[in-house]
Amino acid sequence: MITYALCVTTEGSGFIGAWTAGLAFGIHLRRTSADQGIHTQDSDPAQNTRFTERLGLLLASLSFLVFGAVILGPTLQHLTWRTVVYALLSLTILRMLPVALALAGTGLRTASVAYIGWFGPRGLASLVFGLLALEEHLPGETLLSEVIGVTVGLSILLHGASAPFLGNRYGEWFTRTLRVEPNLRENALAHEDAPR
Repeated sequence: MITYALCVTTEGSGFIGAWTAGLAFGIHLRRTSADQGIHTQDSDPAQNTRFTERLGLLLASLSFLVFGAVILGPTLQHLTWRTVVYALLSLTILRMLPVALALAGTGLRTASVAYIGWFGPRGLASLVFGLLALEEHLPGETLLSEVIGVTVGLSILLHGASAPFLGNRYGEWFTRTLRVEPNLRENALAHEDAPR
């Protein structure tokens, strides 16, 4: 909150300031725990950040509530087929292709790349980037807010509806493939990201 207020007061981006402060806090928390050589449950960074993670989920949920009440309603009144087509392209090709290119050379299987591409950066990121653009008072603000509104609305609907089915299918694929290939790259990544 302090970082956000300071950035806005100095005509900077509050969103970027808050993100940077959160990143610095996480790094400091990990380094402090590591430097002290404390490995108890109380000093575990995952335990220490549990509250902030839950608070983040609550605030994200509130953001989507406000989004639905303030942005999506008016956007749907002026909906055009072009906006819907662009939103669908944004959720598929325009997002999944860059994710696939970014993951090229990682050794991940096609199923993993497709899963990450589909469930990768979702609606809240679009809202934040849209707000950053709207802060700059760019031309076409109305069209920009309509496209963001429809894209985020479709993201909530499509990703939410497909999550149980695709999550189960990916889990089944992972289990089957791991039995045949114990050195699966996805399995190594899962162990690397495990809390210490």
